[in-house]
Amino acid sequence: MVFILLLGVDLGTSTAKAAIFDEETGRLVAYASREYPTYHPKPGWAEQDTSDWWTVVVTVIREAVGKAGIDPKSIKGISVSSHREAVALVDSEGKALGRVIIWLDKRSIPQAQWIIENFDIKEIYEKTGLVVDPTFTATKLLWLKKNLPEVLRKAKWALQPKDYLVYKLTGQPTTDMSVASRTLLFNIKRLKWADDLFEDFGLAEYRHLFPEPRYSDEIVGEVTEEAARDTGLAPGIPVVAGGGDRGCEVLGSGVLGPDKVEESTGTGSTTATTIDAPIVDPEMRVVATVHVIRGKWSIEAGMSTAGAVLRWFRDQFTQGERMLAGLTRRRAYEYLDMEAEYIPPGSNGLIVVPFFAGARSPRWKPKAKGLIFGLTVYHTRAHVFRALMEGIAYEIRKILEVLEELGVKSREIRLLGGGGKTPTWARIKADVTGRKAVLLEFLDAALIGDAILAGVGAGILDGYKDGVQRFVRIRDVIEPNPQYVQIYDKYYRLYERLVNVIDTFYEDVDKLVEQPPRKVPWDIDELIHLLFKLEK
Repeated sequence: MVFILLLGVDLGTSTAKAAIFDEETGRLVAYASREYPTYHPKPGWAEQDTSDWWTVVVTVIREAVGKAGIDPKSIKGISVSSHREAVALVDSEGKALGRVIIWLDKRSIPQAQWIIENFDIKEIYEKTGLVVDPTFTATKLLWLKKNLPEVLRKAKWALQPKDYLVYKLTGQPTTDMSVASRTLLFNIKRLKWADDLFEDFGLAEYRHLFPEPRYSDEIVGEVTEEAARDTGLAPGIPVVAGGGDRGCEVLGSGVLGPDKVEESTGTGSTTATTIDAPIVDPEMRVVATVHVIRGKWSIEAGMSTAGAVLRWFRDQFTQGERMLAGLTRRRAYEYLDMEAEYIPPGSNGLIVVPFFAGARSPRWKPKAKGLIFGLTVYHTRAHVFRALMEGIAYEIRKILEVLEELGVKSREIRLLGGGGKTPTWARIKADVTGRKAVLLEFLDAALIGDAILAGVGAGILDGYKDGVQRFVRIRDVIEPNPQYVQIYDKYYRLYERLVNVIDTFYEDVDKLVEQPPRKVPWDIDELIHLLFKLEK
């Protein structure tokens, strides 16, 4: 029997994943994942290394192919997705010119502020679908222009993370519209680069660095002989342009219209859905992006930290659970979830504001800070852990309320990523938002979106709906508990009041903590990089 297989590769902010699917049944044939490092050389900075990207992607592809036990020639299409907004500068020989400033990096706050003070930000928003924020690529380019102009002069291409990986696979410098529309330099209505914004921002001399964008399901090249040797794939496999991780997750979760939203928890959290035309919010609280689905757009809002907050708690306060997890081959989070199950809704008066790395949409406060409010000697670690999950759920509710104001009314939330692994957190999200929470069988929906794009591009699938019907499966549906919904309504109102009160403190706190980094007698970033290499 001859199998027709599709390969999806997703480079998340902290983990790379690869999955091979059977196109006929939608069955997952093999899966592999590996973490890789982010470097923080200064407070507020976040960088990644393209060599780490390629090393970890090669590893997961080889592992997935090995687990599947297949002839690589049976893979008939490949798509790659990734985190967005970062820009890898590549010279004419294909060599990356230093580390990449990723979306989480806040160093370009002054450049974002310069744009805000000198241009009509509402006009920029209507054109690009984005608010002016240090998250997006244009501000990072402005920082590079001021601080590392020699690097920009040497560059031949400016590639977002999945574009760099597609370049390594095919030798072709390309991009797609979904990631282009996260640069603050792309017109989402005309579907082309906004040359006027390049001019306005003083970036016109770098316009040539950006490839002309393609549709996400459009074939842009084939696996080269060199890439085949590295990855274990067969040369000649068609590779589509791929897309941003969020658009691929929306597609891969089966959200083909605004009656559903997907909420994906990874390092951060993003709530997104599919719309037929760009929506302009007069208050600029949410962003619109070109979808990976042709002829569609995505409206989304995201938090900088969600899973990262729980990971911080796990790493700092749960040595016992981590040791137990190692002994029992379970996740430390499972034990924490069990403890949190015995805590009542509202965590006995404990409220967490989860802005541990600033606040993104819909608040857009890059200097925002987290807060644990209401602590007493009565509270335990389990209270704090549950309150962390509740705080993130409160912020998701805020996002859904904003979307409803804009006419996007959803009936269910499809939970993806790490947040879809825990029934405790799913029940909290259902009760806080008053919507049913849907858990999917395969939580890494970006990989399903990748497989659908690869199948559509290679002519194997009849379209996006066909792909969703074959690949997307529901594992469980959690209905909101009416009694708990009433309790959380009261806590949510307190949460909103608290967020508004502490807003005035962010600037003063920021001034107090702005100190030069402590010098160490060795290069800690190089040490982390070395350890990562040795683990491979």
